[in-house]
Amino acid sequence: MHLFILAAALSGALPAPLAQDQPAAASAAPAVPAEPCATAGGLLPGSGLCRDAAMARLPSTRRNAWTPPIGCDTTAQEIPLGAGRWLLYAAQRCGEAVARLEAAPGPSNSQPTSQQGVLELRYAAAARSKVLPGKRALTLVEGKPAPYEAVHALVMNSLSPKQVRDCALRTPDVEGYPIDALVFDLPPAEARKTAALDEPCGPYGRSARTDSYWRLFDGIGVFYAFGDDQPEFDPASLTVYTPGN
Repeated sequence: MHLFILAAALSGALPAPLAQDQPAAASAAPAVPAEPCATAGGLLPGSGLCRDAAMARLPSTRRNAWTPPIGCDTTAQEIPLGAGRWLLYAAQRCGEAVARLEAAPGPSNSQPTSQQGVLELRYAAAARSKVLPGKRALTLVEGKPAPYEAVHALVMNSLSPKQVRDCALRTPDVEGYPIDALVFDLPPAEARKTAALDEPCGPYGRSARTDSYWRLFDGIGVFYAFGDDQPEFDPASLTVYTPGN
């Protein structure tokens, strides 16, 4: 009887098991750190911008605004330029497929030139089209000391002496162009007479359609000539970004 009472008393005095003696599975797993821009559309690795922040920087200046097709939306993409700058643009995204442009120096297959500072922007990937990959999307011109002298040099290089005298960078006087579009064209009176004439001022000049034009901004010139292709990016969205600005 006395032994039973003593054993019971001793068992009641034993301390409770310490927390670290519990099985390891009971401890909480460490949190996995989120990737940069995980909740902001992902990271643009070159510029270091989150895609959502990059999209917020992009302008929209077309009268007839470009929109992606039904079932698609847009996301930001980037292209490296000189002096640490980046060209940002809104690219078409359809599901997991995203359009992407890449830059390569001239010559272009269609418009050969050896001029420095001329880049051909081609489709490296398309979101929906089967024919766009590899095609030229834009021609981009950088130049110093005067930023747009290189644009004039590129355009005039392929013109006859008479065209050089007559052609100039002008604001189009017909509807259908973006607000800030410019075209290399003949004087207004002569341009109206030759409205149906294609490329009276060469391959980088005005065409018979309103899908061929220049935009000059941030020290660069961009030549748009889409032809029958529907672009898989917003033509008005292009903007130059310098990290730190």
